[in-house]
Amino acid sequence: MHSRPQGRPGGSYRPPGVQHQNQQHQQQQQNQQQQPQQQNNRYIPNGQPNRATAALKGQQQRITIDYYGSTLRGLEMQSSGAPVSIKGLPVDPSYTVDVLPPAFVSDEPDTSFATRFVYRAENIIKSPVNVARWTPEGRWLMTGSSHGEFTPWTGLNFKFGTTLTAHDTAIHAMKWSHDSQWLISSDHEGVIKYWQPNLNNLKAFQGHKYPVRDLSFSPSDLKFVSASDDHQLKIWDFRRLKEDMQLSGHNWDVRTVDWHPHLGMIASGSRDKTIRVWDPRSTKCLATIKNHGDMVTQVQWNQNGRWLLSSGRDCCIKLFDVRKLNEEVTTFVTKRQVHSIAWHPVHETMFASGGSLVDKNKMQSEGSIEFWVTDSTRPKACVEGAHESQIWSMDWHPTGHILATSSNDKTTKLWCRPRPGEHLPTELGGLDVDERIFSDPVNHDAAEQMASHGKEAKPAISAELKSSTAKNAAQQSPLSNEPKTSSAADDTHRPPTSSTSLQSANVGRVLAKLKQDGMQCLPGLSRPLNLPGLNSLQRPPPPPPRQTGPMRNGQRPRSHSRFNPMQRSPPPPPPPGLPPSGFR
Repeated sequence: MHSRPQGRPGGSYRPPGVQHQNQQHQQQQQNQQQQPQQQNNRYIPNGQPNRATAALKGQQQRITIDYYGSTLRGLEMQSSGAPVSIKGLPVDPSYTVDVLPPAFVSDEPDTSFATRFVYRAENIIKSPVNVARWTPEGRWLMTGSSHGEFTPWTGLNFKFGTTLTAHDTAIHAMKWSHDSQWLISSDHEGVIKYWQPNLNNLKAFQGHKYPVRDLSFSPSDLKFVSASDDHQLKIWDFRRLKEDMQLSGHNWDVRTVDWHPHLGMIASGSRDKTIRVWDPRSTKCLATIKNHGDMVTQVQWNQNGRWLLSSGRDCCIKLFDVRKLNEEVTTFVTKRQVHSIAWHPVHETMFASGGSLVDKNKMQSEGSIEFWVTDSTRPKACVEGAHESQIWSMDWHPTGHILATSSNDKTTKLWCRPRPGEHLPTELGGLDVDERIFSDPVNHDAAEQMASHGKEAKPAISAELKSSTAKNAAQQSPLSNEPKTSSAADDTHRPPTSSTSLQSANVGRVLAKLKQDGMQCLPGLSRPLNLPGLNSLQRPPPPPPRQTGPMRNGQRPRSHSRFNPMQRSPPPPPPPGLPPSGFR
């Protein structure tokens, strides 16, 4: 039993260890202030404090990927008959408007690798994001989480929309109809729901007794197919909400399904390491593919209708021809377990894959994005460490300039094509500030070809001319009044001979290199130049203090310290003995 201590008058007694509510609130505020601030999504250069970013957070504009200007530029070039190409653009951010949408350069798939990080989207209630789908017109990005929530994000500046509790359990699949009028979704309890474009739920029914992993519409949108963990596929009449038939044959969970874009064929992948192609009219299995060594994670038909792409946990991506499904056309081998794939909507020979490199000792994994072209078995570009965990889903924007990826790390990230002059790895490459700003062009091969073509057009410089130029540069400048000496002490003040060449198109890149080398003048010139960023300019003298006269009638006279060309000079002071002007 505690003895009541003497306290201040009117104070309430509290046993030892019990704090007042105000003290608890103050302690929580102190703990929040001591916690490190969460870093912003945008890149922060070295040396810039996070508190400055937090102070300007309300003043900063949101990141916007606006493709309307480049679309108008592409239409203008097409109407004028000029050749349309974005390979070998000059290394300058002002040429960003010339990075046309992929629809204008359909024969250049290597220009559409979305390797630049744009935005990181997180829900208020953080949970793994299982699926991400763009609306058919590309205005919104819909994500489905493990908490059963729909979260819309705008496709232009990625603003957060209203979160909708769509399902009671985790959402596994979402699919838009071809006419863009309906959205169907499924969850972990086997429930399938119909949604309108305004996210108005019209129908909900029990499709399977086990989780429904994937959904796919028929070319006419009159039927759709569902894949479940009960080893079956079901074909449904969309209007009557009636099950038409079942497709049985898999020996384990069916993880993925895709309906052919033009024909009556359905491809499904299961955990039993097989891919089956079905006839939806007769429920017969047309082909059984056993080329994967582990679980098949996803299958997807190409928009041309001739190729079938499949991925698995055996670190392989296989390409099949519809005319001969028993043999793969190409096998793309990677060192990562592939969980998701996505064909590009414009370039039919290009696709992206999301894989994870699992460390069995530490039981940790990271998600990476790889970009492939069907004419090569090696990835053309890779973003390592794009996510902290497995990438469950990825989807291209309908125009093909943005890639959305959702991961088990409770985030959804968006990626776009790099701008002219940006390095390929961009935000995740671990580069310095100068290397991030002044780097190589997007397409190295095309840039080298343009450079070699330019060199062939210029006449070759003879060795004699080079030697004479070097001798003239080594002589003393006539503007200098110092005597010419050849002592060894003066050699220390001369700039080093191994310096950066000025033939590069990016002058800022050269200046960054000169600053890194500690040079104060350009090579070949003995007189130092005042270059921007080299700390060679002296600070201007501070402005004179503002002069204020004595107060008259409670007001100070107007100051004439600022120069105004339209204002006349003040009148001269009056002679001694006369009252000042304006005195009455």
